[in-house]
Amino acid sequence: MRISVFAIPLAALVLTACATTARTDEEQALAAELDARSIVPSTSQERTAIRSQDMLTQATFWAEAHELNPSDLEAAYELSNALRQLGNPQRAIEIAQQALALHPGSPQLLLAYGTALTSTGRGTRATEPLRRAAQADPTNWRIFNTLGVAYEQGGQPDQARQSFRSALVLSPGEPTVMSNLALSHALSGEAETAERMLREAMIRPGAEAAVRQNLALVIALQGRFAEAEEVARYDVTPAMAESNMAYVRAMLTSRRSYDSLRGD
Repeated sequence: MRISVFAIPLAALVLTACATTARTDEEQALAAELDARSIVPSTSQERTAIRSQDMLTQATFWAEAHELNPSDLEAAYELSNALRQLGNPQRAIEIAQQALALHPGSPQLLLAYGTALTSTGRGTRATEPLRRAAQADPTNWRIFNTLGVAYEQGGQPDQARQSFRSALVLSPGEPTVMSNLALSHALSGEAETAERMLREAMIRPGAEAAVRQNLALVIALQGRFAEAEEVARYDVTPAMAESNMAYVRAMLTSRRSYDSLRGD
């Protein structure tokens, strides 16, 4: 995909050329260059290939596609997700919300919108669009997983666990969902149950480092700080592991915390 930063000057050049009998060699060369840089819609092959690139490259690609065609549902969905993962959830919310005005029933956009909201801790607000997404696409485990996060953030742990279990029915053994369900139990004071579930999630294919870090948090919640720090150091630096343990100690002063729950 190519975007010309000279789109407006090109129009002016064409209008000016109409008043002359012929373009100069310099004008002809410039016009050819600008034509080569004009906006070209990306192909399906390009869209598939971009997903293997780093997140910043993906965000740039989808931003160009979205700028070219704001009604492009796929571009809006991918751009919203990329922005959220790059640490700009507010802009991700705005992109998804704007696209929903054009595609109000899209489960993809409803999921992107709800996920961005939960990433800012606004689970109560995310519940309604995620429910709509689940109704529109009841086979997508990611929707139910994110809905579970929204319920947990909204102080509805029973509904959260029901959503997580629905996600596991659709994708048995999915470590991200298992981790979230385990943390829901931990936040309700069931640390032993959470530890057992997280140890099981750790051995599942596709388990990320976040699962092990959540296990470290749950072990620490039971007062086994030395063991927790040892587990945490497997993936992070000693300084970060120590920082995580300090976080857990602070977390113990409040009833519930939602920062470790993920809607990915």
